Amino acid sequence: MIVFDVSTLILLAKIDILKTIIYTREVFITKEVEGEATCKPELLDAKIIIELINTGKIGVVKVKNQALFKKLQEDFVLAEGEASALLLAQQKQAILATDDGQAIKACKVLGVKFVTAVHFLLDAFYKKRIGKELALVKLERLEQLGRYNDRIIFDARSKIEEGRGEK
Repeated sequence: MIVFDVSTLILLAKIDILKTIIYTREVFITKEVEGEATCKPELLDAKIIIELINTGKIGVVKVKNQALFKKLQEDFVLAEGEASALLLAQQKQAILATDDGQAIKACKVLGVKFVTAVHFLLDAFYKKRIGKELALVKLERLEQLGRYNDRIIFDARSKIEEGRGEK
């Protein structure tokens, strides 16, 4: 089970691999994430996300324990979507899909496993769901859209170009 926050959900929709990922995993988002990700329904990424929600490929869950939700927000300076996704991942002992720096720090402190959009891209490449050239194009797009450390992009590019890494 994977819980997505807004940043990773939108990034994967923008580089057009969200559908590929969704069909191989059980995916959930919170009501807060849904609201943030679909607030501009005219955008292509929002249309993709709405379609996946409407077809039941992405489950939407309301977070319980508002006090703990607010505490996470305050303690880690998180937006509603990130705090709610982190809380749901923690409660369900699930992996959190996040590209948000503060959420990643919170995961490390709280012992919540996390993955980023780059991890999903590499996984799709390793499992031969996308080819080398397309993976490199999508990585370039992630580099433009996300706030990645240069080393992360360099390492991912090297793995794709050499066809190596964890399978």
